[in-house]
Amino acid sequence: MKHSTHFLILILVFTSCLSQRQVDSNNVFRPEFDISKDNRRIVCSYYENNKAGIYEIDITSKEKVKLSDNSKTSLIRPKYSPDNDKIACISESVFDDLKSKICLIDKSSKAVVDLTSDSILILECVFSPNGEQIYFSGSKYYGNYSPVARKAPHDIDIYSVNIESKKVRQITNFESYNLHGLSVTNTGDSLLFHLDSKTKNGLILMSLIDNGIKQIIANNDLRAEKNLTPYEYYLPILSSDNLNIAFSEPYELYIMNRLTGVSKRIFRNEPVLVNAGYFKFFNDYNYLMLTLPTNIDKKNSSGDNFGFFTLNPETNELRTLDIQ
Repeated sequence: MKHSTHFLILILVFTSCLSQRQVDSNNVFRPEFDISKDNRRIVCSYYENNKAGIYEIDITSKEKVKLSDNSKTSLIRPKYSPDNDKIACISESVFDDLKSKICLIDKSSKAVVDLTSDSILILECVFSPNGEQIYFSGSKYYGNYSPVARKAPHDIDIYSVNIESKKVRQITNFESYNLHGLSVTNTGDSLLFHLDSKTKNGLILMSLIDNGIKQIIANNDLRAEKNLTPYEYYLPILSSDNLNIAFSEPYELYIMNRLTGVSKRIFRNEPVLVNAGYFKFFNDYNYLMLTLPTNIDKKNSSGDNFGFFTLNPETNELRTLDIQ
C-alpha cells in the first residue's frame, strides 16, 4: 500500500518531471538541463518535428547551437562531461517509448556514439567526476501495480557504463519501485538519490566502494511541523561542493545543509501553485537554475513548455532567464 501511495503522489504531483516521454509537442523545451562548468552555458532538449534535439545555449548572448543535427532519435536529459567537451544523453525511439539507450555527443564534430543497447529502459544518467564512466538508472519493467495507476517504469536499479570499453555493470539489486535524482559526489565515491524499494525509502547516499547505504534525514521537517505530508525528498540534487542538497516537495523547493542537517524552504509560487520541472546548482556557488511550466494561466497546471529561471536560496528571489 505504501508503494502505491508513493506512486500516486509522484504521478499526480511530478508528472511533468518524472515521465520518460513528454507529451508530443513542437517548439517546446523539456524541463531537464545541465549547466557548464563556467556557468555560462546550458544544454537542454527542444522538440521540433516531433523529435527532441540537444541544444547548447549561451546564457548571456542567448546564442543557440544545435548539437544533434544527424540524430534519428529523440535525445533527452543531457549532461556535460567534466571537461565540457562531450554531452551524455538518453536516446529514445520516436516510435517506441520503451526503447532507450545512452549516447555521447562530441561537441566539436557533433558526432553521436551509442554507449549502451536498448535492452532496458534508461531513465537518467550522470558522469563520474573523472569522466571515465557514466552512472545511470534503468528499468526492467514498464507497467502498473495498481488498477488506478497509469503505467510507469519499475524494477529500477543503478548501472555504470565505461565510456572507453562500453562495458555495462549492474551496481545495485534494489528492483525498486521508484529511483530518481542521481547525483555523484565530487570525490566520486558515492551516489545520492531518492529511493522507494522493498527495504529502503527516502533520500539515500550509497557508497560506490562497498554499496553501503545511509539514509539522509533533515533535522527539521518544516512540512511535518505544519501538519503537512513529511519530506519525501523528491528530485534531490547535490551542490558542486557537496555541502547542500536541494529537493522538491509538492509545489515547493527546499535546501538542506549537509553539515547541520537544517532545511529551508526556498520556493513556493503563490497564488498559482506549480511544480519545478527540474533544478540544478550553479557550479562553485549555491544559486540554482530551475525550470517552471510557462502555461500557468490555470491553477496547478503541469505545462507542456518550460521556461528558465534563477533562484537565490538566501533571499528566495526568483528571476527569469530570457533564453527562449
